[in-house]
Amino acid sequence: MAINPVDSSSNYVSQVQPQPQPRDEREALKVRDDAAAKAAAAAQVTETPKPTVNTQGQTVGSVINVQA
Repeated sequence: MAINPVDSSSNYVSQVQPQPQPRDEREALKVRDDAAAKAAAAAQVTETPKPTVNTQGQTVGSVINVQA
């Protein structure tokens, strides 16, 4: 089995350049991205694991008071 080395002629460079976005479109994308980041942060804060019971009947995932 032959393994061919990768040479610089196999690198593909796109000739299409992205078009600049209008200012109002950039602002709309920024607002949408900020709203999505805030929603993700809020969802992460509110998600707390619910306690479960293991095969021995012990509750797992709840807070245990260790102070006497």
